[in-house]
Amino acid sequence: MKRPAELLIAFFALLVGCTPDPVPKPRGYFRIDLPEQAYKAWTDSSTFEAEIPTYAHVGVREAKDDARWFDIRFKGQRATAHLTWSPVNNDLQDLIEDAHTFKSTHQAKAARIRGERTLNDSARVFGSVFDIEGDVASPFVFYVTDSTNNFLYGSLYFDNRPNADSLAPVTERLRADLRHMLATLRWR
Repeated sequence: MKRPAELLIAFFALLVGCTPDPVPKPRGYFRIDLPEQAYKAWTDSSTFEAEIPTYAHVGVREAKDDARWFDIRFKGQRATAHLTWSPVNNDLQDLIEDAHTFKSTHQAKAARIRGERTLNDSARVFGSVFDIEGDVASPFVFYVTDSTNNFLYGSLYFDNRPNADSLAPVTERLRADLRHMLATLRWR
């Protein structure tokens, strides 16, 4: 009787003891299906016109003073580009400094901030765009102006906690779409 018990214990030890060491699975992210890249014309009757993605929706918000506020909503991507248009009343330098101040609020969390000038002489659109890398609230910030009448500031925000790794494909697409908007922007 002792023999079957020993065999059973030995067999059980072989079964349990011969498994490979556990290896943690790498963390995965959800697959992100981006819509087709296509654009439609959008016009605000008194400020500017540009091409925006067909999957975006523009909302106009109540603004103070002479400024106008627009939200370009990317519902499927859970993101919004907040735009502020202001008239230039001999205060262009102040408006540009404000744009740089807003951009600088992300410096504490930013891994890197890359800035470049944007220029479209024929449409009188001049300004700067900033790609802000890292787990920041706004990965893309820009301002453009005609230097005499119009100033447009914009920043892209996601509706969830920033995680640069998982948001990278969406961020790159929205950056490209907003750059296209700036390239096609015309003042009214």
